[in-house]
Amino acid sequence: MVCKICGHENVDAKFCEKCGSKLEYEVEGRVTVQPDEHQEIHSSANTTTTFPKEVETVTFKAPAGNPHTAFTAPPPTEHSSSRQAESESSQLKPYLESAKQNSKIYFNYFITGLKSPLRVAQKTGSEQLLNGIISMVIFAILLPLMLYLSLGSARGFMRSPFVDIVLKPVFWLALFIFLIAVYTFGAVKLSTNPRVGLKEVIARFGTLLIPFIVIFLVAFLFLLMGSGIGNLFITIALLGTIFTIPALITLSYKRESPGGIDTLYSILLIYAAVFLTIFILGDSLGSMLGSSNFFGF
Repeated sequence: MVCKICGHENVDAKFCEKCGSKLEYEVEGRVTVQPDEHQEIHSSANTTTTFPKEVETVTFKAPAGNPHTAFTAPPPTEHSSSRQAESESSQLKPYLESAKQNSKIYFNYFITGLKSPLRVAQKTGSEQLLNGIISMVIFAILLPLMLYLSLGSARGFMRSPFVDIVLKPVFWLALFIFLIAVYTFGAVKLSTNPRVGLKEVIARFGTLLIPFIVIFLVAFLFLLMGSGIGNLFITIALLGTIFTIPALITLSYKRESPGGIDTLYSILLIYAAVFLTIFILGDSLGSMLGSSNFFGF
């Protein structure tokens, strides 16, 4: 074995006897590449003979003293990584397209509901359930998020301000809004339309929430400017959600059951159920609404 450093010829040695450099053997291995397509040779007798593609010769270095060491194939090239990335992006593409389409649908639904909320709500059916739920979720997030952002540097004195001010209140407020929708559904069923479905009532509730979502956003702008008018807008949005929307939904249905209770009494039942819910969930809802003192209430 000839040393590549000093040129000294060594016999069965791992290191050069003269300069001490590590010796390496060059070993040729033959690797047959599995082709995706076969080469074909056509003879004059209209017969086709298929041969695999030519064999590639791979030269690699093995440590001296063990020239027969097995070798592994080279790592995947950049082309395989790019193909994998393209495959992942193609898998995500349908979900992104679906999200984009749903966002566009909700935006059109929001603008239409903002222009004529009562008229649109009267024509809203269960097919708008998803949009109604999205409106309810947005409404439930806005108030705690407004409180969190309005605290400013005061958040630094709390142990976990985002959890205590945003996450927990969002859960309880979303539950509270859902229960109001359920109470409204029960009132409509007892008074005007016994065939009404819960999905339809929730869809109408979400449609009528759209103006109050905008009122919340306006209130937040006033709060950022340090104006106390923002407190008034927040009060309007909360009272409208609790008292106005259930009444409007109940009145939006034509009476189909002559034996049902009077619509006025059904609305009063909703209010009674709401106050009972506040009493039962007083600690959770009270702590959330009590934190509105940060807004100057």
